[in-house]
Amino acid sequence: MVFTYFCRKFNMVSYLQVQNLTRRVGDRTLFQDLSFSIMERQKVGLIAQNGTGKSTLLNILTGKDSPDEGEVVYHNGLRVGYLEQSPHYPLDMTVLEACFWHGNETTNLIREYEHCMATPGNPGLQDILDRMDHQKAWDYENRSKTILSKLSITEFHKPLRQLSGGQLKRVALANVLIMEPDFLILDEPTNHLDIQMIEWLEGYLKRSNITLLMVTHDRYFLDNICSLILELDDETIYTYRGNYSYYLEKRQERIDVARSEVTRANNLYRTELDWIS
Repeated sequence: MVFTYFCRKFNMVSYLQVQNLTRRVGDRTLFQDLSFSIMERQKVGLIAQNGTGKSTLLNILTGKDSPDEGEVVYHNGLRVGYLEQSPHYPLDMTVLEACFWHGNETTNLIREYEHCMATPGNPGLQDILDRMDHQKAWDYENRSKTILSKLSITEFHKPLRQLSGGQLKRVALANVLIMEPDFLILDEPTNHLDIQMIEWLEGYLKRSNITLLMVTHDRYFLDNICSLILELDDETIYTYRGNYSYYLEKRQERIDVARSEVTRANNLYRTELDWIS
C-alpha cells in the first residue's frame, strides 16, 4: 500500500514488479522470496558474485526460465529487449537480416508492408503506409546500419557464420538497441567493445529515456550510468539508491553492522555461560 501511494503521489509508473521469487537447484536455494520493483526510466545495475543465481534471475525475468515460487509482472504492453551474454542466431543469415530476425512492432510492420506489396490489389495499403509513417519504419534499415557502424560492424551483408564471437555479440547488442524497447536488459554489454565503442554506448544509454537493468563487470561504466544498484547476496536482494560508488560505501556499512551484531551476540552468549558457570 505504501509503495502504491508513493508511485501515485509522484506519478511514477512501475515497469517491473518481482514478487516473492524463489528458485532452487537441487537441494540448493539460489534465492528466496526476492521482491523488488523497477520504475519507468530507472537505470539499474544488478551486482552478484558468480554462482549466486544472477544468470538464473535474468532468465526468469525474460521468461527463459521459471521460478519455483513467486511471479514477475511487467507493465501492460511493455516492449522488453534482452541482450544475452552468449546470443544465438541462425548462422546462414546476414548481419542486416539479423536486425530483422527478432520480431518487434516495426519489423512486423515492414513484413506486413512487403506482403501487402506482393499481394494483387495491395489490400489495406493506405493503413499500412500511415502506420509506417507514424512508426518511422522507413528509416529502420538506415538506423540499423548507423548503430552497427558505431559498433564497428560495417559489412552488412556478411554471413553471421563468418563473424567472430565478439562481432556476433556486437550484432546482438545493435539488434536490441535498434528495437528501441521500453525496458532493456543487458548482460555484460561492454564485453568485446573497445574504449570508443564503450564511450558511445555510455552516451547512448545516458541520453535515452529507456528503462534499464544491466549486469556488467565494468565498474566505471556501471558507475556512470546506473543510479540504483540491486545486490543479489545471501539468497536475498539488497537495494542501494545510488551509483556503484555509493553501493560500495553502503555495502561495507551493511557488512560492518552485520559483523557487529554477530560479535555482540557472541559476547552475550559467553557472558551467559560465565554467569551459569
